[in-house]
This record gives sequence, C-alpha cells and structure tokens, in this order.
Amino acid sequence: MYLTDSSLKHSQYPRRRDKMQPWLFGLTIEMMLLLIFLIFILSLLIQGIFLGIGLGLVNGKNREIGSTFVTALLISLVIWIPCLGCFIAWYFIKSRHEVGWGGALIAWILGGIIQAIVMILLIYVFFGAIFVALFSSLIPWMP
Repeated sequence: MYLTDSSLKHSQYPRRRDKMQPWLFGLTIEMMLLLIFLIFILSLLIQGIFLGIGLGLVNGKNREIGSTFVTALLISLVIWIPCLGCFIAWYFIKSRHEVGWGGALIAWILGGIIQAIVMILLIYVFFGAIFVALFSSLIPWMP
C-alpha cells in the first residue's frame, strides 16, 4: 500500500521546513561582521607600519608609530570618497608628515602596494583551500 498525502495526518508526521533557522542566520551575520572588522583592523595595522616605512624612504618627518597609525586611520576613512578620496589622503600625508605632494604620493603607493601584497599572502596562508578551489576551477584540466 502506497502512502499518499491524504492518508498522512499532519499530527503524525510534521512537515519538514526548508527554511534556515533564525539563530543560525544571525550567527552567520555576526561572524561575517567580526571577520570584516578583523580584516579592517589588520589592514590598518599593516598600512600604518608600511606607511611609516614609505615615509622613511621619502624623508618624511613625524614618523612615530602613533602618528603613522593616526594617518593610516584617517586615510582609510576618507579613501572611500569617490574622486576626492585619494587627494584628501595625500593631503593628510603631506600635512601630517611634512612632505611634498610627490613624497606623499610615493609613500601612499609604497604603503598600498606592500599592504596589498601582505594581505593577499595572509589570506592565502589562512584560507589557502579557498584559493586552490577558485584557481583550480579557473584553470581547465587537460583532457
């Protein structure tokens, strides 16, 4: 005898719901926000350190670690402004560390390039399996 929907009573067999549980969804959002916050803090630390190194190459003054971290924080807050963010970031470097526009640009580029390389390497070290999966799906296998 085959069971049909009419022969099952709802009280005997509860229906399975395919919806995600609210607490699981909230936990996922919290974990994602925590990960974004940690990446921002790590990026800020790396940017502050390598901005100080870049300022050393262009003979910038006021290169203490606290001053470069404050500059890195200001840069990361204004860099999101479209079209003007880069110029405001260069102005912060120029005014806070007493270098010219060219020196501010070079220090910013050096700090940004080194920061990008270090962040990619850190992500590769901690999330290497994701990179392997992404790149292996992009590269076709030999027949």
